[in-house]
Amino acid sequence: MVSVEEELLVEETEDSEEEESQDVRYEITSYPADYTLQVIYEQWRSGQIVIPDFQRNYVWNQIQASRLIESFLLELPIPQVFLYRERSSPQLTVIDGQQRLGTIARFYDGELCLRGVAPAWNGQTYEELKEQNRFVLDNATLRAIVIRQIYPDDNSSVYQIFHRLNTGGTRLNDMEIRRAIFRGAAKDFLTELNRNPDWRALIGMPQAAARFRDMELILRVLALAAHWRDYGTVKYGGPSMSKFMNFYMGVLDKEDSGTLDGLANRFAKSCAVVHSNLGDKPFHLYGPLNLAALDAVLACAIELGDSLKSDLGAAYVELQSDQDFVAAVKKNTSHTQEVQQRFKLVHSAFDGQ
Repeated sequence: MVSVEEELLVEETEDSEEEESQDVRYEITSYPADYTLQVIYEQWRSGQIVIPDFQRNYVWNQIQASRLIESFLLELPIPQVFLYRERSSPQLTVIDGQQRLGTIARFYDGELCLRGVAPAWNGQTYEELKEQNRFVLDNATLRAIVIRQIYPDDNSSVYQIFHRLNTGGTRLNDMEIRRAIFRGAAKDFLTELNRNPDWRALIGMPQAAARFRDMELILRVLALAAHWRDYGTVKYGGPSMSKFMNFYMGVLDKEDSGTLDGLANRFAKSCAVVHSNLGDKPFHLYGPLNLAALDAVLACAIELGDSLKSDLGAAYVELQSDQDFVAAVKKNTSHTQEVQQRFKLVHSAFDGQ
């Protein structure tokens, strides 16, 4: 049986080497903080410690969790956790250490009964421990490395930190990182747009992708609809599609509900028009989904709105026979020249004015 994630097959047309380049130098501080387990539990319960969306669910079994608690009771050293403190919030985002922190919380909540540990504690919950054992546990410490960005005056380094730090043995993709970093309006907004049935028919994927790749395509389309003429400039992240989307995710995150409602309506209307004219999966030109064809057609449809030609189908067929368009959607499609080329061609072909 094909998994949901495997169904979203994307044609590899972009130059990953350019995407990985990094020319911004950050000033970062990191400092150790030794938190007692009682303090950690209070921060967990109050929401000061935040588990980002990309993190896997709690997966430790009873024996694994019990051994961690036993280590604290034995006053053995425990591997440190990594937390990120944002500039504008007292919250601490967990980069690495969810299973350890979750185990502590579950034991204090009475959800964990110790198994496979020393006889003195085996079969006991937190409340069933002797007072002196609870005292040892409450005052045991877990070291956290707290990371903060000093320069530039934003939280952009979080993206780089999450991207490079291996968490849970699984490398995070770009959209998982964005969902961890941006906690304003953008995440829920894109989640809602991703349910649009015309959108799902256009990408040929009935269900949402497990790791948000389809949601990333919506972000890409909206970013280019708003700023394709500025793509490649320093302000918008240079010639990097990933950085360009990072910039626009930050823009969406701060928009008010009225602006987002208007953008949602334009997105839905454009998806409906393109779907009715081009049918299902119109961007699977050479097999897998072609991102360049998708972003140019949908972004231009959003930008043009009521100015779209009435017969988009014929215009799209004609585009596919244009060798300049074919070249602009088949190789190095995140390069500035190719982005500008395909958008100018699609905009001209679809503009009914």
